Amino acid sequence: MSHILQAKVSIVGTRTLAIHHFGIDALPLQATEKDGVAGNSPNEWKKTVLMDEERQLFLLPTYFFGCIKYGGKTVKRGKGNLLADIASTLQVMDDQIYICNSDGAIQLPDPPQVIEAGTIKNEKLPDSYVEVIGVRNPSTKARNIRYRVAVKPGWQCSFTILWDSVVVDRKSLETAIINAGTLVGVGDGRQSIGYGRFELKEFSIL
Repeated sequence: MSHILQAKVSIVGTRTLAIHHFGIDALPLQATEKDGVAGNSPNEWKKTVLMDEERQLFLLPTYFFGCIKYGGKTVKRGKGNLLADIASTLQVMDDQIYICNSDGAIQLPDPPQVIEAGTIKNEKLPDSYVEVIGVRNPSTKARNIRYRVAVKPGWQCSFTILWDSVVVDRKSLETAIINAGTLVGVGDGRQSIGYGRFELKEFSIL
């Protein structure tokens, strides 16, 4: 069907990308020995990182689906917007979306460097590291220390999307992705500190 389109999407990160995936390891069924103290677990990142056997970092397609969907909230159609339309038709085709730079896929060193947020300028940061940052627990209002894998600005991702252009036209979807990069972002820390912002570098129909 000619109205079902596929496009290659390539983006470049303009802000730090933080990975804090809440998977099954983040909340184990059985009690395990804890490291550190309450609210400060230096090995927390090991349970929330997304990386393969070669320690290459990646994101899940759901991250970009949600990001683009909420980018559609900024694109007006009549008295509404495109959020629901994009959610109904968009598919992100890749199983794993690798985080790269100009040298290829980014690997997390073993062991990674642990860096407190804001203490080193972006240009002097390693490609990937464990970021330490203070956050406020919304339930208790207490301050916790968060350890999460981060990638410095300049990171790149490419993935393939599929959608029905009768539901959402090409230009509107491209606009939604541009706005998602500017206003929504991907990964952890998007709303609280503006992490994960990006620029659209390629949107080409396949």
